[in-house]
Amino acid sequence: MDRKMRRAVGTSSISIPAETSRRETTSSSLPKYKFHLGACSSSRTPASSRRSAKSCVIVSVVEGRGNARGEVGLASMDALCSELSLSQFIDTASYTRLRIQLQVLDPVEVIVPDTAMDKSKSMTAVVEIIENTFPSAELTFVARQHFSDMRGVQLVQQLSTDESSNITAEVLQKYYCMAAAAALIKYVEHIQNVLFAQSSLKITYEGLSKVCFIDVNTMHSLEIVGPPGHTRASSNRSLYSVLENCLTGGGVRMLRSNLLQPSADVSVINARCDAVDELLSNQPKLERLRAIISGAYEIQHLVTLCCYLEKEADSIRSTEQKLSQVLNLKDTLNLIGPLRKALDSSKSTILKACYESLNDARFEEVRKALNERLSSKATMVEKSSFGVRNRRCYAVRDGQNNMIDLARRAYEEMLADVEEKAKEETANLADAKLVYTAQRGFHYSIGIADPLIELRLPSMFIQVVRHRASISCTTRELIKYNDRIAVAVDEIMVNSNAVVVGLLSQIRASIGYLYSVVEVISTIDFFASLAMYAMKTPTVRPSFSEANALVIRRGRHPLLDIAIDDVIANDCYLSKESRIAIITGPNMAGKTTYLKQVCLLQVLAQIGCFVPAEFAAFPIITRIFSRMGHNDNLTSNLSSFAVEMSEMVPVLANANSSSLIVIDELARSRLRLFDCLLHFRSTRLRRPLNRAISSIN
Repeated sequence: MDRKMRRAVGTSSISIPAETSRRETTSSSLPKYKFHLGACSSSRTPASSRRSAKSCVIVSVVEGRGNARGEVGLASMDALCSELSLSQFIDTASYTRLRIQLQVLDPVEVIVPDTAMDKSKSMTAVVEIIENTFPSAELTFVARQHFSDMRGVQLVQQLSTDESSNITAEVLQKYYCMAAAAALIKYVEHIQNVLFAQSSLKITYEGLSKVCFIDVNTMHSLEIVGPPGHTRASSNRSLYSVLENCLTGGGVRMLRSNLLQPSADVSVINARCDAVDELLSNQPKLERLRAIISGAYEIQHLVTLCCYLEKEADSIRSTEQKLSQVLNLKDTLNLIGPLRKALDSSKSTILKACYESLNDARFEEVRKALNERLSSKATMVEKSSFGVRNRRCYAVRDGQNNMIDLARRAYEEMLADVEEKAKEETANLADAKLVYTAQRGFHYSIGIADPLIELRLPSMFIQVVRHRASISCTTRELIKYNDRIAVAVDEIMVNSNAVVVGLLSQIRASIGYLYSVVEVISTIDFFASLAMYAMKTPTVRPSFSEANALVIRRGRHPLLDIAIDDVIANDCYLSKESRIAIITGPNMAGKTTYLKQVCLLQVLAQIGCFVPAEFAAFPIITRIFSRMGHNDNLTSNLSSFAVEMSEMVPVLANANSSSLIVIDELARSRLRLFDCLLHFRSTRLRRPLNRAISSIN
């Protein structure tokens, strides 16, 4: 596939300016990925904001060359959040771990070195995997020179905040993840037109030990999450949709990542079960915690704004976003007191750790800085467009900037003039009222009693638009007032920007505490979601057997348990002495459902969730494999049997004593042929059958 063809299928090649100094890396263009004002606007409720938030994860991938081929470095960052994740691992020939990690991250864009465009060079296989497995992700080629491990080490040391990062000297020696980090940071700064401040990013290295790997095919066949690019209807048929009761975007992301990569550390799992058990046994506490975090906004974006250095000029739109974010932060920090009080009597290790994280002296410092700069009048959530604009105009406290105060007085006077003018112009129209929308500004809406009767308006009314039950219009005088009001609002925004930039710079010193707040809210939301699931359906706390046995008594399929009232429960027993179970039965008896049920209950147990059963004991599993379905692959010119055999290859190559393997009717397409041959032999042939089979094979 040549370069022109790659562009046609959603890939691109980009040139990043040479790195003479970090301050010169930004461009004058608009950011590629933008904050969604709908997700953070004061016109939306906090609980609904996470439904509108869309992650924009960008992943940087680099593979070793020569003898190091197969060693992969990975760096990922949400373009709208300030958290950088790193990992490095030695992968198999089929890049199983890379597929899994990309599925967990669910990127919108993947960047690779531009040398991967040359088929004679390394990483050709990686590019093909990205294109085939994640066709919706944009593939971008970046100059190889930006994948510099030395520059990566410098950037990681400069940008990481020690309190929230886990970067050690050993991690800094991992060549490939440092190279991936260098390219990703440079690329994000370039496309977002930003510059990260020193000691501002949360940079974490995520080792792949003590986790349970689930390959991409197994994720889909077990219906753990919906398929890539899934619709809302298809996402309702997954384990994720059954458990998803989250109120914040952070809780949603934590739930999804844990489902796709469950823990394999028994101490971590038991600590999670303790947290769920405590919330389940104290339902008033659970309801109180959910009520508190339902008022929390997505402050990850605000933390990101704290990471950006001041630019020479910000647009009005950018200032509006920052004002909305700092107001949302102020409202969210007002919940910290009630949240600490609700967590004060916690007994589980995780919930006590959440309380300790919030009990920080920097909380008062941040809140004091916000109260000194921001007005208490702007904390109320107003859903109308006019209310949203007023909230931003009055966000900065009086006396902080004389130009803001003067512009506000002019703004207030013009609003009063508009009301007087509206009374004058609509004096003879009984059903006319003055309304405001973000698109048209102030205009008139005139109610229509009978849509069939044509209403004649005076000639001064222009831009008349007829709706089903009303007519909207304006006048030349009203248009002039709108223009003057817009100038006053812009003046307020421009001068408010200077105040907000200073506030963000002051808050940046406490950014480690803000990262803790984000993590605590996400953690509480995650465990509250698991507790809500356990409360709605009969479940039991899983235990983990030292005998390495899998014992389930009257277990139920999680998806069927929610959708069907009368679900048939099933038992399962596997141990060291009895490691294999063969399930037989007629068609439509539920054999496949039973196999999926066992795997899904294992996943639920290892994320720390209670499972739908009367009793459940599990071993710690590090790999889950499944071979289900029997479709052929015409694009690869493979028959059903060939597809089945190819899917069994990684199972045979990677399975070990801590793996859970489910195989559904292997070689199903050949079973009927084998039955026919047996019948033919018994009725027609007198000679041995082995020669006939070998000729067919």
